[in-house]
Amino acid sequence: MENFLETISAQIDRKIDEVLKPFEPKLLYDAMVYYLKNGGKRIRPALVAIGAYITGGDPEDTITVGTAIEFIHNYSLIHDDLPAMDNDDIRRGKPTCHKVFGEDIAILAGDALLTYAFQILSQKELFKTIDAEKLLKISNLIARKAGTEGMVKGQVMDVKKIGDLEEIAKYKTAALIEASLVAGAILGKSNEKELSLLSEIGEKLGIVFQIVDDILDKDGFYLEFGEEGAKEIAKTFASMAIQQIRALNKPEKTKILEEFVYFLLSRTQ
Repeated sequence: MENFLETISAQIDRKIDEVLKPFEPKLLYDAMVYYLKNGGKRIRPALVAIGAYITGGDPEDTITVGTAIEFIHNYSLIHDDLPAMDNDDIRRGKPTCHKVFGEDIAILAGDALLTYAFQILSQKELFKTIDAEKLLKISNLIARKAGTEGMVKGQVMDVKKIGDLEEIAKYKTAALIEASLVAGAILGKSNEKELSLLSEIGEKLGIVFQIVDDILDKDGFYLEFGEEGAKEIAKTFASMAIQQIRALNKPEKTKILEEFVYFLLSRTQ
């Protein structure tokens, strides 16, 4: 799995350079790529690739969609780190975006990344095989799961302490992870039953991801349930995801998705 993620990461890095060239003012460009080109696990693009692999989507198109989602993910990190939100000074071992560029430019860089994601998704010439109808379906899905039906909704719930940890994780973290897996599946030949199952699988993977992050950061689920309690909850969601993966009845294609589930759990070892 590590090799797979490294391969996806390298492809995403190349695609970022292809779709986002340096521009003026360079200050904005530098702020936009500050997180984009500073590591990260590329979990969401990897799930786009897995979803597409399961349903026979074009590998090149998966990287383009994955790059757009990575723009959205990194916009959310920039805004999440701001003093008005989590007020973090360090991310990935370096000063956060607003510490380097100022709050004003950090906010604008986040705005620019979000809008640029949909600029990518609306440029048909960037895609090899996907038709306009599927591209529209993917764009709508990502917009909903990144906005009021997903990530932004979850951020509000987190900031204002609305709902329990599972519900917050479902929207704040899992929604975009779910969208990544389903968007990949849309790229290929998928039916509504498969998309529905993959949506449920993606949501559970997202919750597992959040719980594991909380365990590593000693936050959230870790503080409420303790390390062992949080691990058990993560295993429960992982088991449910595995059952639904097997319900797809494509063992030769879904093996990599099962491996991904176990990879997430292994991060706490």
